[in-house]
Amino acid sequence: MKRTIAAAVLGTLLLSGCAKQTDVLEPTAEETAKVNPQSEALAQAEQAGLLQSSVDKGLSEQEARDQVADVLDAEDYAVEQTEETLTVGADEDARDYFVFEVIARAENRTVGKVAVDCETGEKYHYLGDGVLEDYSTFPLYDEAAERSEGWPGEYVSAAGVTLTVVQQESETSFAYSFSDGTEGTAEVTGDTAKSADGALNFLLAGQIVTVAGGGLTGNYTIVLAETDTETAPEEESTIQTADLMPDTAE
Repeated sequence: MKRTIAAAVLGTLLLSGCAKQTDVLEPTAEETAKVNPQSEALAQAEQAGLLQSSVDKGLSEQEARDQVADVLDAEDYAVEQTEETLTVGADEDARDYFVFEVIARAENRTVGKVAVDCETGEKYHYLGDGVLEDYSTFPLYDEAAERSEGWPGEYVSAAGVTLTVVQQESETSFAYSFSDGTEGTAEVTGDTAKSADGALNFLLAGQIVTVAGGGLTGNYTIVLAETDTETAPEEESTIQTADLMPDTAE
C-alpha cells in the first residue's frame, strides 16, 4: 500500500515508554479509503466468526524488527528498536507501529527510522513527529529486495504456528502445511488463493501471507524463501571404496 500520512493534528500521539508526548495524526478521507489488504482480510474473518479470542493478530517485536533487518546487509547496518510505539489515528481507526532506527556501522551514523505496523508488518519511512512516508522514500530502499518472490516458502505467525508453502507443477496451485498438521492444496488467483476444501483463504502481500479460516487465521511472516529452504547436496565421502577393501595382492 502506497501512502503518505501527514494530516491535520487531532489528538495525542502516544509514545509508549516515553514521557514525551506529541500529536496523533488522523488519516484523511483519502487515506481511510485505502484499505490495507491484511487488515481487510482479518476484518472479514472476524466478521465471519473465524477469529478465536486466543489468536494473536499482531507481530512480535522480533518479527517487526526482522521485517526491517532482513532486507539490509547485517555487516553494514544495525537495526535497533527505539523506545517509541507510535499510534496514528484515534479510536477504532488507530494504528500502532514499532519504530526502529537503522545505523550505519562504519560511521556509527543513523541512516533513518522505519515504522512497522504492529498488525500487518507494513513498513514506512518514519520522519518523526508522527509523519509516515511511503517506505520507498527510505534512503536504503531496495526495490529488488522488497519485491515478493511468490508464494513458496516458510512462514510463521505471531503465535508461533508455521506455514510451509510448496509450489506444485501447475503455477495456479500450491501445497500447504501448518505445524498443527493441517495440510492440503490451494488454487491461486493472483495474490489470493483458496484451499481445495474451501476452508481456508490466503492473501499474499509482500512477505506476509494472511490466512482466514478457523484457528489458523492470522498473519504469517516469511522466514525462508523457497530457494533458502533447499538443502545443499551432501558432500561426497573422501573415503574411497578401494581403501575399504582388503589388499589381496601377494
